[in-house]
Amino acid sequence: MSAVVLGSLLLAAPQAAAADVTCSTNVYKRTFYNNTSFSGSPVRTDCDSAISQSWSGSPVSGVSSNNFGVRWSVTRDFGSGGPFMFTVSATDGVRVYVDGVRQIDMWHGTGDTARSTFLGFTIPSGKHTIRVDHVNWSGAAKVAFTYTPRTSATYDQTKPLAPTGVTTAYNTTTRKTTVSWSANKEMDLASYSLYRRPVGSSTWTKVSTTTARSYTDPLVNPDDRTPYYYEVRATDKAGNTSSGSTDTIVRPLPIVTSLTGTYDKASGKVALNWPQNTEPHFDHYTVLSNDKVDGYWKWVPLGTTTGNTWTTAPIVADGEARHYRVLVTNDGGTTTYSGDALNAYATNELWLNIPDGIAPANAPELLVGSCQGGIRATANDYTPAPIRDFTGFEIERREVGTDAWSVAAHQGYDPRHDPAYVTVCDPLPADGRTYEYRARTYDAAGNYSPSSEVRAMTVPAG
Repeated sequence: MSAVVLGSLLLAAPQAAAADVTCSTNVYKRTFYNNTSFSGSPVRTDCDSAISQSWSGSPVSGVSSNNFGVRWSVTRDFGSGGPFMFTVSATDGVRVYVDGVRQIDMWHGTGDTARSTFLGFTIPSGKHTIRVDHVNWSGAAKVAFTYTPRTSATYDQTKPLAPTGVTTAYNTTTRKTTVSWSANKEMDLASYSLYRRPVGSSTWTKVSTTTARSYTDPLVNPDDRTPYYYEVRATDKAGNTSSGSTDTIVRPLPIVTSLTGTYDKASGKVALNWPQNTEPHFDHYTVLSNDKVDGYWKWVPLGTTTGNTWTTAPIVADGEARHYRVLVTNDGGTTTYSGDALNAYATNELWLNIPDGIAPANAPELLVGSCQGGIRATANDYTPAPIRDFTGFEIERREVGTDAWSVAAHQGYDPRHDPAYVTVCDPLPADGRTYEYRARTYDAAGNYSPSSEVRAMTVPAG
């Protein structure tokens, strides 16, 4: 017995043209020639499921009893490939080719007595063509050929290919998942194994080992909300196991993959948006807002919809963050889990900062007096530091008898001081004119408090 490894570069041997006959997958195309050189047009072309023939005369009409040739050819997918055994028995001439390269050559007259041989070698993965040529010079024509995988672990250490075509179907009534997959290309397949793991976990659990290509997972999650990954692995008769198929996720519930929202200052409403779910087991959404109820923050339902938008009732522009959540309910009546806590990483949750439309409540106190080269204006606010709702002071000035105010100071205050204050020496010409001052506070959003009482002071003439 000899061993031959087929490389990726194989030489093609010339073949005679055959009639346009299409055979089923993995079935030989067979052509008969009324000569032993396989030349000219074949007398007949048909399909043959196996090479195992014994003719005592003419094999088919139009072909002589002696000096004829028969050619079988099949192209098939060998999956991961691996070690195979070729066995041939024939009278007279027989040759076996793989991808055009001759592997077995017994080409001499034997009379009516057949002789046999075998050859073991490794076939690379993928599709390859096997061709068997048999000629009968005289007497009985006998030929038999088989190719089979070697399934002993001693020879076969090639892993099967990972299964493909994995699909899943979740039944919201039974709360079970059916996983199906395509037939493996391996010729020495022993079984398939189905595995699952929860999303977020790296640990696989074997669900079943089966020779079928579909399995219904009996798992019924008590909460019926946990998404799982499934994968299928193939095992051959030598005990080699493939890597897993492409992980396929099964969600008992559709998910909201993103939630966005905007606040409209004119209407005071929040408009929410999310991608529309198209899963067949989708039923509706529930929109919730996180609100304070009886002193506790709770998720309060705002309503349900089958669309992917929602507009809230008007809310106060208070500068606080608002929290919204969108849940999904499937056609089996199960709804996304909704815990009490906020979750900044949840794709179905939105933390939206509402603009601050509330101005500081109180006007500051304003004092005016003289300073070198002008008038000193000082604004004070006596609000305790922990509850101050402003970030700075603005002091304005105008000449008595005019309408337009100009800014004499607009600045933040030192938070260490109590009361909070800002003072400015406003440089003015010593011309005897009188000026009026007023002050107000402002917050980070640009809202202004009421103005203080107007204070007037005259600059002495120089």
